[in-house]
Amino acid sequence: MAQIYRESQQDHGDGSSSTVSQETDHVRWTIVELFYRSQNIFAELFELYEKRVLGHSYKKGLDRLELRLNPKDLAELLDLKAVERMRDSLLFPLKDLCHEQFRNRDQTDSLDRYVSDIFHEISILKEEHYNVTTYAPQYERVEAQEELSHIMDEAHFLFPKKLHHVRFLLDKARHRMEELLPRFTENHIFLRSLYLSRDEFVAEAYESGLVAFYEFMYPELGPIDGYFEAGMSFFQSGFYNHALAAFQSAREHMESGKIAVPADAKSRLAQLDAEMKTNIDLIQAASGAGNGLEQLELDRRAGLVK
Repeated sequence: MAQIYRESQQDHGDGSSSTVSQETDHVRWTIVELFYRSQNIFAELFELYEKRVLGHSYKKGLDRLELRLNPKDLAELLDLKAVERMRDSLLFPLKDLCHEQFRNRDQTDSLDRYVSDIFHEISILKEEHYNVTTYAPQYERVEAQEELSHIMDEAHFLFPKKLHHVRFLLDKARHRMEELLPRFTENHIFLRSLYLSRDEFVAEAYESGLVAFYEFMYPELGPIDGYFEAGMSFFQSGFYNHALAAFQSAREHMESGKIAVPADAKSRLAQLDAEMKTNIDLIQAASGAGNGLEQLELDRRAGLVK
């Protein structure tokens, strides 16, 4: 398999290695964000398409496969702005970033292939929509029935075919992405960004939102591990309010009793619990003092707090 997420092995002694690593970490996060935002937009687009098709089917009393709509009604089945936003603002940069991260001379990762195919299919869909909105009305006005029939027959066939194929490809790509998520557990940019996006696209990506991401990333302890690692990343970066909230979420999941903890993970769970209690007490005590958080940050930078 191709080496995924190429790392710089050079350290020039001037911080350039660290800079390259941060840039790589940011690219990895951006790939995940763009993919799931694309998935969310397509889910809305597909649902709206299905609703409109079924509406015409009910109104005309015909099976959906027998529907033949005029150019205006056919064009309105698709949300063109959503198609353009998905293609131009999300899939286009996602495709390029996947090429950069996943490809070498010999092979590529399946996620890269799926994203390229999705971009290609969405581009075809956009082109077909353009034909229906631009050329079909022109042929209709001059009664060029042969040309009009060609465009309309092709669009009636390709709209559902391409949409269902994109849905299939997104499903395959999502499964591959879920296999890759455990590789991000030491990426602090990813950990913090994922947590901060928990009420945005992350909440729409899966029914359980952020918890689902943590279950893929940390198969053993799931959200306990996920919130703990996010909290530690915030704590070690001086973002104490976010750290406190993440630690408290981890402990809520720990105390809920809903997570089956393997026997060989119980001692580690106890260590996490003790470390979180210590850090929560430090943050809460510092928050109650006049310049406590500033002093906590100075102590952390001096190595007095880990």
